[in-house]
Amino acid sequence: MESFLIDNRHMEEIMKAQNVGSIINILYQMDYKQDFEEFGGTDIQEELIDFALSKNLARRLGRLVDISPTTDRKLVRSIVGKWDLFNIKLAIEAKGRKASYESISRYIIDEGRYNKQAIKEVMGEENIESLLSKLMINSPYTAILRTASEEYKKRRRTVDAINAIDIGYYAMLGSAVTKLRSVHQQSSRMLKISIDVRNLMLLIKAKRNGSRFSEMEPLIAEHGTLSKTDLSKMYESAKDMESFVESIKVADMQTALDIYRKSKNKELLTFEIALKNSMLKDSVRLLGHSVLSFGSILAYLYFKEIEVDTLRVIIHGNMYSLSSEEKERLIVWKKN
Repeated sequence: MESFLIDNRHMEEIMKAQNVGSIINILYQMDYKQDFEEFGGTDIQEELIDFALSKNLARRLGRLVDISPTTDRKLVRSIVGKWDLFNIKLAIEAKGRKASYESISRYIIDEGRYNKQAIKEVMGEENIESLLSKLMINSPYTAILRTASEEYKKRRRTVDAINAIDIGYYAMLGSAVTKLRSVHQQSSRMLKISIDVRNLMLLIKAKRNGSRFSEMEPLIAEHGTLSKTDLSKMYESAKDMESFVESIKVADMQTALDIYRKSKNKELLTFEIALKNSMLKDSVRLLGHSVLSFGSILAYLYFKEIEVDTLRVIIHGNMYSLSSEEKERLIVWKKN
């Protein structure tokens, strides 16, 4: 599986490429060739590049489920469910701002139950309620979607529906953590850290906005390495957002904080990248396991998602003439 990922040498070449065409030529020699050929090959139009990247991620996710050991397949599917729900959230967000299917199609991961065809179909519904009702039919996520619908009806806010889906997914992920704890502790820890990343970013944003912990508590996912009690103590004892960030010990937040303080735009993405890099380090360790171990499958999933996100940032950065330093600040990629 690792052979299908971009190694450090090639990612550095991509980072240093002077234009988008040079990046496409590099990717064309790798696992992305098949996906770019579907959208025009090396002559692909810039507006179609996101489609090719999404296609590659979808193809690899589907393949990963297929090759998973039978005993782990159900667990792998539940984790891959993240991308099913990602597509659904895209549809809800687009419907909420009265946007078309075409406005989100390039980002849809065309794999699983809620692929491009399914999302295109529900986007024809009149409103978010009817969209969610249609998605609920014979769905493995019926309970999650029903809660999302109920939350949306209270205040007619798309953010409430999306938050409900996130909470439902992370509750499902928490069940996976429990199952894995006695079988594969490293994999269990990796899932727990992914829950931490979500919770900590939620609280960083809340602290900057001056929200009370009691307001955010219902949105916090359980089963991370940091319990609600841990998070509450950190949050309540921090006088502001920066002191809250300093209290985070699961990643190197001091470097991220230094970058944040020196930056003009004060983007919270800096902290998310630092947290995800801590996940990446665990992925590196797990990917060294045997090809079909659950740990290596889980690591590959995280690596592949980060790889595609990194390529999007680099390619769009080149389109908008960002400097190498600006692009490096926006990516998660530290395999060493």
